Amino acid sequence: MMMAASAYNSGRSRRLVCKRMRSEGNTLRNYRIRKKTAYIFAAAFLTAALLPGTAAESRAAIPQNGIVSYMPGVTDSMIWPDYWLQNDPDADVVLADWRGITALNSAMLAKDECNMNDLRHYPEYVKAGLPDRLYNSSVSEFRSYMKDGYYDRAGNPIGEAHLQQIMSNIQNAAYAPEHAVQYGIAVRRADLRAYPTDEIVTDELGDIDFDYVQLSSVRVNDPLILLTQSADGRYYYAATSSCDGWILSEDVAICSGKGEWLGAWDLSEDRTLVVTDNRIYLEESNTDPAVSGLMIPQGSYLELMQPMTVPSRISNRSPQQNYAVYVPVRNADGSYGKRPALISQHYGVSAGYLPLTRRNILRTAFRMLGDTYGWGGMLSAEDCSGYVRGVYRCFGLELPRNTTWQAQAPAVKYDLSGMSDDEKKAALNQLPAGTTLFFRGHEMIYLGTENGNYYVISSVSSAGNPFGPGKIRIRSVVINTLDMKRANNTSWLSNLYAAVIPYQAG
Repeated sequence: MMMAASAYNSGRSRRLVCKRMRSEGNTLRNYRIRKKTAYIFAAAFLTAALLPGTAAESRAAIPQNGIVSYMPGVTDSMIWPDYWLQNDPDADVVLADWRGITALNSAMLAKDECNMNDLRHYPEYVKAGLPDRLYNSSVSEFRSYMKDGYYDRAGNPIGEAHLQQIMSNIQNAAYAPEHAVQYGIAVRRADLRAYPTDEIVTDELGDIDFDYVQLSSVRVNDPLILLTQSADGRYYYAATSSCDGWILSEDVAICSGKGEWLGAWDLSEDRTLVVTDNRIYLEESNTDPAVSGLMIPQGSYLELMQPMTVPSRISNRSPQQNYAVYVPVRNADGSYGKRPALISQHYGVSAGYLPLTRRNILRTAFRMLGDTYGWGGMLSAEDCSGYVRGVYRCFGLELPRNTTWQAQAPAVKYDLSGMSDDEKKAALNQLPAGTTLFFRGHEMIYLGTENGNYYVISSVSSAGNPFGPGKIRIRSVVINTLDMKRANNTSWLSNLYAAVIPYQAG
């Protein structure tokens, strides 16, 4: 459990960890676009548009099955989750019940190294000095970006003018030195930012899909503790269960008090609908524009309507073949409200949390296969740790935000550091599919082995190019072997330092 004082600094800690991760080769520092090449598809009727990349990257884009390209060693049959479980007689055995999962969640909240916020017992008052602390830590960090020659959205070097514009928005004189927190609910998937700005800070000229200001994201109906507001009123500084940062005010509905706030999200399992698809969309509606077309990502929890309370029409439709749920909305005055909505039964959703079995772990993970990579949850996507966290949320397991913190989870952990590659392979042979594997700056979900190769699925930013020299910008959820190289030309296997079975208490 984070103490009140440390809660104010967790956003800074997250950014420092992110910065270290970037220096460890997981990301795109010093990588530069040199020329454009064409993606050539074998199917005669498909012609790809010119995309930026190196000549070696264009070779990676040549499909291996005539339509879709894979990493080396990956075949058509491997893209189906059940392929990895065909010899597992226990694939459908429940590995952790709800009592065990809630005990693990409590243990993670209590462990300082997991850097999580116990929102139910969060302090009700903000101590004096929070805006000053935010200001000072942000200035220090932003000056490091200036020193290292980072860029803004338009490709201009980050400079003093950017610093002053952003930092002047942090301190809001309207907030008393000590004041009560507010309770909010996210009404859409939203970004959590290091500073109250939509400005981008990137280390690669023109790469506006990778933004250091991005910390994390929140899902529809996620609870927020609102600590202060930016000077222009556009952002709240909020604590979430796993990270602190700035969120757009328009993405938050303010509850009348803690009771209403808890009622929105602290739901019993029989009242919870879990989104297990990579994302779903509510149907468009002229009748209910507040919820029309709303995107709801994997791992979101919504309140199921009780059967006796379902009206004859929702959004001017009869509810047959649909789940009836409540969706949070922001009223005109910014207050919290909820609207009934329908979710088609053909979507990947679960009434109650999914049973935690190996089959369900892989089927949930594979729903994201091919989706874009999103650093810190930007682009309505997931980075490596956000991806793993979203998968396990479908079972009610609340993991910490980033790789370093997840590796500290109070679960069964195997120390792989100091082992030879052969010793690591021997250890992997004993581990079940669904185990999370870690090297500095990246994590992945273990799938299994075939023909001496060890396979994982993860959301990858960049890696050593398996098709030629240099690096390849992957930026997708992909399957690959642990022979994959890092930018320093060492294999993922040789860099593994830990394996964690997240659902087994350590």
